[in-house]
Amino acid sequence: MISILNPTKLTRQPFFNDLIQYLAAHDEVTLRQLKQVFSHVSHLERSIEAYVQAGYIKRKDKRYCNQFTLVTDTDHIQLDQQIFVDTDSSVYEELLSLTFQTELGNQTNEAVIVEQTGISREEPTLSNYFYKLREGLPLSDSQQPLYQLLGDVNQEYALKYMTTFLLKFGRKDVVKQKRPDIFVQALELLGYLEKSTDDNYELRMVFDKQNLVFSSS
Repeated sequence: MISILNPTKLTRQPFFNDLIQYLAAHDEVTLRQLKQVFSHVSHLERSIEAYVQAGYIKRKDKRYCNQFTLVTDTDHIQLDQQIFVDTDSSVYEELLSLTFQTELGNQTNEAVIVEQTGISREEPTLSNYFYKLREGLPLSDSQQPLYQLLGDVNQEYALKYMTTFLLKFGRKDVVKQKRPDIFVQALELLGYLEKSTDDNYELRMVFDKQNLVFSSS
């Protein structure tokens, strides 16, 4: 089976996925065949034409086939790169085991939040959360608690308050927060802060005070 990692708006369409699976399993496919197999799909010809124009599907002599390349190794793979891969291949598991480093800066101060993620951005991190909100991608189960807390919050707005609180650890080991604050709660939810007493928090990130970099463990 072909899996698409980091699909675009076009390749995220259910029909596109069904179509490429069918074309991968059949040769010399005609439009008539596709209309029979996918008779339930509205605007089928228009969709296929969009895939052809985008270069994902090849049409030659009124026959259709896949035109994208399946990944065969993990060399030069980048985070957020769209990837077509055979789930039965050995490289598929290698892709899923890759780890990438993300960095979140902001316009309020010089603080940077560094986190780790897999290629599909399924982990509950701030970078993944804001990326999926920005791209309109579905959140993973582990990211849902963040959404319940923060909702569709503006990234700059959230980072302003989060980093301002984190920077307080440059002066003290324990920081007090008396009023409930969703941004502090989000940092606690992610394991970046730990509440030691009722209103006191301790930092659970690696803090490079010289460069103002906060790194998740």
